[in-house]
Amino acid sequence: MPRRVTASSISPSGLPRFHLRWENASSSSSSSSSGGSPRWKKWPMRPNDSILVFGGTGGVGQLVTRKLLARGKEYVVRVAARDVDRARELLTTPIAFPLGGSSSSSSPTSSSTAPDVIRLDLVGDAKSTDDELRSAMEGVSAIVVSLGTTAFPTRRWYGGNTPVGIDSEAVGRIANIAMGVKTLRRIVLLTSVGVERTDQMPFVFLNLFGVLDAKRSGEDAVRSASRNSGSSYAIIRPGRLVGGPYTNLDLAKLFQIEGGTSNGVTMERGDALLGDCKRDAAAEAVVRCLEDDGCMDVEFSIVSNEERALTDEEWSEAFVGMRCISG
Repeated sequence: MPRRVTASSISPSGLPRFHLRWENASSSSSSSSSGGSPRWKKWPMRPNDSILVFGGTGGVGQLVTRKLLARGKEYVVRVAARDVDRARELLTTPIAFPLGGSSSSSSPTSSSTAPDVIRLDLVGDAKSTDDELRSAMEGVSAIVVSLGTTAFPTRRWYGGNTPVGIDSEAVGRIANIAMGVKTLRRIVLLTSVGVERTDQMPFVFLNLFGVLDAKRSGEDAVRSASRNSGSSYAIIRPGRLVGGPYTNLDLAKLFQIEGGTSNGVTMERGDALLGDCKRDAAAEAVVRCLEDDGCMDVEFSIVSNEERALTDEEWSEAFVGMRCISG
């Protein structure tokens, strides 16, 4: 039976604290047990590492970018965007609420910590070439993919922004090219609950135009890229996204649904949950997957709850617990 993780279900002393492997290891350390990949390919993010964010102007992507820059670890954060000027303005404008989680900061992104925005277009007639994608990924330690479009036909689908175009083809291109990035250690993909339950309600309705099928295809591509490159991966399946920043015209935006308390979450291995997930909680999960030593090759669903936020140790225990179940 899948293990469900909430703040109240984790014993803070149940497992020892984790030490970052890179603190006492050299790049010439022995190969890992999986596929003979060097151990450093599984290390979490370190200060000054470079992280590339696809979808950094979306609701969750904005928060991921801001959280990484607020961590005080001098990460070099690159954001891929089709409109560079709009992205820079969006990501340096103060937001109306503080960031939740241990990466909390109510200050706007300063010019000294602004992300490096690069122009990339993943769909349409003017989409970027493979060489341009490779150039954007050059030297990065991690890639975050937080792409998406509407589940049902809207004007956002114009120019190739369909579920197949974004969640399958674009994510597939990113994953395929990422396999050749020698410095890559982690790739984190956000998809959705329901990808493994398309024959169940309410996902039958949500998948009428194939959005969950497309997201599942993107997941397959990321798994393959991780396996072939030796890096680790995390697939995060949030419930219906609620809370600011609002980027889609949906009921959550119309009624300003905020969800649970800041980063109070329930996580379960695989695709077993149903409910709302605050965008801030989803973004916090991304940052944790990048920085936690125990978050390697995990796939989990996540929804918000009204309990207290997880501690650093509880996040680590949750990731390790999900890895142990998956073998």
